[in-house]
Amino acid sequence: MGNACRAAGLTLAALVLLAGPAAAEWVDWIAEGAVRVEFNDNVNVSSFDSDTEWDVIWRPGIRLGRVYQLADNTRLSMAAVVDGAAYMDFDLLSEAKMRGELALTHKFGVGANQPWVRGHVASGYRSIQDIVRSSIVVDTGLEVGKRFHPRLDGSIAYLYSYRDGRDGGVVVPTIPTNVWDQQNHQVTAKLNFLVWDQLLLSAAYTYRDGEFDSSCTVGNVGTVLRREGDNVKAITVNNVFGGCVYRLGGHVNSAAVALNYGIGERWAIEAGYRFHGGKADELNYKTNIASLSVLFRY
Repeated sequence: MGNACRAAGLTLAALVLLAGPAAAEWVDWIAEGAVRVEFNDNVNVSSFDSDTEWDVIWRPGIRLGRVYQLADNTRLSMAAVVDGAAYMDFDLLSEAKMRGELALTHKFGVGANQPWVRGHVASGYRSIQDIVRSSIVVDTGLEVGKRFHPRLDGSIAYLYSYRDGRDGGVVVPTIPTNVWDQQNHQVTAKLNFLVWDQLLLSAAYTYRDGEFDSSCTVGNVGTVLRREGDNVKAITVNNVFGGCVYRLGGHVNSAAVALNYGIGERWAIEAGYRFHGGKADELNYKTNIASLSVLFRY
């Protein structure tokens, strides 16, 4: 937790130094909302085909805040974000998440093609129906981007995330039960192409290194412990799917594409697809997610 706070402070402090001595003022409101429906073919993130479960999830969310103009090309934004997830079958995974967000954006010059940099820190709480999964969440990151052409822009972002959860029930006495204490580092590269004035095509690749949780039935626990050994950092009783849920170290490669169609100035519809391919020491984890969203921005 201390490392997360120090990283967040250094990120924003470095960006504040970019702000010039111009008069500062509140210049804009932030008001965004979304409702997304997802199909996830591996909601329990299982490595075994025989254990894999799928579900349909509704994800509403809203973000409200203000923008403060620190200098001609530097803005500070503060926002409160509330979102959630309602699982159709596995309702114990349904959750509400509340967090505060602070971000500083600086543009290196005047004009649409000038590069920009954005640093942020966010902290909040995830309240999950399966209470043992509820946790404090913190993330901080840095993103740089540029428009290359009137119809093409891109960005590269780094994100550090920290999750502080609860201890679960004991499964193996010699292995900790704090499955939801997790840290991750990830890098994302993204491109946006404006097909025509109302249609935006986006593509992204993400590499994440750190820890994640996975589920398995009682019959596959032995296989997990045998094949992953000391890489199983924690294991506990799985109240949602039965069997066990465990935390292990590994990395995830993700690819995503999305089509966003604007409706007027405020509304948009977005269709997306994401693939996650996780790899631990020996076991592999694959997830496909298809989504459809209605978006609003003031």
